[in-house]
Parts: sequence; structure tokens; C-alpha cells
Amino acid sequence: MESILGNYQLNLEALKEPRGFIRCLQWFFAMIAFATLADFSTELSFDIACTNKSLATTHITSTISYPFRVDQNPPHKFGDSPPCGVKYGKDVKNQDITFPGSFASDAQFFVFTGVVSWLYCFVSIAIYVLYSSLYMDNQKQYPRVDFLITALLAMFWLAGSAAWANGLTGLKLVSDPDNWIWTHHFEYAAICFKTTHNPPTYLYPKIKECVTTSRGHFGGANVSVLLGFLNFFLWASNLWFLYKETNWFKGGKTQQQEENTSSEGNVEAANIS
Repeated sequence: MESILGNYQLNLEALKEPRGFIRCLQWFFAMIAFATLADFSTELSFDIACTNKSLATTHITSTISYPFRVDQNPPHKFGDSPPCGVKYGKDVKNQDITFPGSFASDAQFFVFTGVVSWLYCFVSIAIYVLYSSLYMDNQKQYPRVDFLITALLAMFWLAGSAAWANGLTGLKLVSDPDNWIWTHHFEYAAICFKTTHNPPTYLYPKIKECVTTSRGHFGGANVSVLLGFLNFFLWASNLWFLYKETNWFKGGKTQQQEENTSSEGNVEAANIS
């Protein structure tokens, strides 16, 4: 199906070829991957209960969202009245509840890869459909560029997905308050610090317990990792079809045909002589 639209040559048949069809899949799944991660959020929370049952339980909560700089989340401030009437030691650096960990670099690289891939899909599909002659010229310059950019983005997807999978592991650890609220004497949740006695006891006797109430839910984050590796598969699998469009592939084939033609000519010349 070809028609002339202004100075453009509309060729929708290119979308039925493997390179065009896979590019459309790449456009869709790249968008789903970075949107899933950028829209993901979860929540951690824990309660601080007092030995004196007449005192209210303090509920600590914090929302975790992209780009996952958890250590920059707003602290929970106690002001001049810490829970349970606790009097902090002079060595405590921060009496408020703060949160550890930052996973922004992993998440942002993943989203960057997704956005760049999505935009490049727009450009390449436009070239496939409107400037299909670039794929048909003798120099084959754009097919080589398309192949190299696709190879680069495939490597980006592999690196970005692996990095975000590692970052997600750390994010899950931080989102479980049990991993850090009892172990820091001078910061984070100093009020919940436990001694190394056997059995462990709270440093401040007025604290009955610090108990986790939410460790977060990571369904969307897990899906984003799977989508990342799916994108790597799509970009890597398309390399073969793009390679066949370059003169690297066709040049080798043409050279072999020329050699065969030359050898046949030599045989005919020998027979005539």
C-alpha cells in the first residue's frame, strides 16, 4: 500500500515486515515499562508502643515513590515531646524519625532508557513509513545507523533492568522497618534502638515495642523489572532483521555472487580456448 502524500512516500507495508512490527511492539512495551516504574509507590509504617498503657501509641508512616530517594523523605518530627516521655541521650544525632537509602540512580537510568527507546521508536517508525526509500538506496546508510542504535538500546535495557532489579532488592530491605529501626543508636529510629543483651531489650525502658505494620507492596515494581528484560529481548531479537537490511549482510552475499560469476567466466574462457 503506497501513496504519495506531499513530499512523503507513505508505505504502510513496512509495518508488516518483522523490523516494523517488532518496532511497534518496542514502542508499546517501552512506554509500559517506564510508566509502570514512574507511577509506582508504596508505604512503610511502624508503631511505637509505650510501657505505660495510658500513653498513646505513635504511628510512623512514610510514602516511597519514584525516584526512590528514601533518605530525603520528610522526617517524622516529635518536637519537644518524644513518644512515651523518652529522654534521649546526648549522643543521639537526630531525635526525629528519618529513613535510610537512596535508589534514584538505578530507577532513573531505567526510566531514561525507556523514554529514549520510546522516542526513538517514534522516529524510526516515521522513517519506515514515510521515508522507506532510505532503506532501499544503494548506500544503505540509515539501516546501519538503525542497527547500531538498536544494539546500543538493547545493551541499555539489559544494564538498566539489571540495575533496577538490584535497586529494587535494596528498596525492599529499606521498606521493611524490621531491618533498621532497632539497630541505629544515633539516627533514623534511635528511640527504638535495642541493646545487644540476651535477650535484646530496648535502650529506653519506657518503650514497650516498635512493631512494623507495613512493609510495602511491590507488585508494580516487580512487573517493571520483568518488562525491562522483555524489552531487552525485543530489542536484541530485532537486531537480526535489521542486520539483514544493511550492506554488511548484502555486501557479503553480493561479493560471493561476483566471485561465483568470475569463476564461471574463467571456466567458459578455458573451454573456448
